[in-house]
Amino acid sequence: MQSSLEEKQSKVERDTLMMELNGMVQKMINESSWWERRGVDCSILMAAFVSLPTAFLQLGSSQPLWFSLGVMLGVAHAVITVKGTHLASHRALSESQVWGKFWTTFFIEVCSSFSAEAGVHGHIKMHHAHTNVIGLGDSSIWKVSLLLRIIYLFIAPLALPVITPLVAFAHLKGRALVLVIRTVLMVGLGLYSQLWLHINVSGFRSMHSALFCMLACRAMFSVPYIHVNIFQFCSAISFFRLLPSLQNSGLKMKPIRK
Repeated sequence: MQSSLEEKQSKVERDTLMMELNGMVQKMINESSWWERRGVDCSILMAAFVSLPTAFLQLGSSQPLWFSLGVMLGVAHAVITVKGTHLASHRALSESQVWGKFWTTFFIEVCSSFSAEAGVHGHIKMHHAHTNVIGLGDSSIWKVSLLLRIIYLFIAPLALPVITPLVAFAHLKGRALVLVIRTVLMVGLGLYSQLWLHINVSGFRSMHSALFCMLACRAMFSVPYIHVNIFQFCSAISFFRLLPSLQNSGLKMKPIRK
């Protein structure tokens, strides 16, 4: 009986905390202008897409200095796949449901080589730090505990461009056939398009060199991305442990804007 009462009380506290969090987020949204809500992020994404032609062309240069500017491709890819996917998973790029679904499929499946449905569910339900506060999910999406620490932190993340589509296809098990076909086609389209651009725009003569460059561009920011993800998980746990003392002290928490 005592255990049942404690569970009910815990659930009420979690629901209350979630309502408070949603209220703070909604208040911040209502007080923000269109430029703050969408303009800044859309401008950053547009700048990333605009830099792509120059980046692909510079990778075909025989001059070391100009070739080194091809690093823009890795930067643009990181912006598009991380920021674009994050915004698309929240349907934050458009108020239209149709366009929201389109951008979700484009950024998650075509650009990021992952399943849109699995990506949205994993991000909203499992990844966010606030889900740790209410006792749901886990903010860490990188768990390979059998590896040595150095390999886990600095080497294994470089394989993310290869691992990601494999995990995406694994998530398709049991899904509707139409969804499976769409995901496979969209992921294939994204991978083939970049490979085609490396060969026909950058001028790589070898398939192996084009594939290596493609892997390097996609893995360029995988190590810092994993580190941010890990530390976000640690901070979420710390916040969860400190929460009772913060509430008892009467301290009002101000939401942090990203």
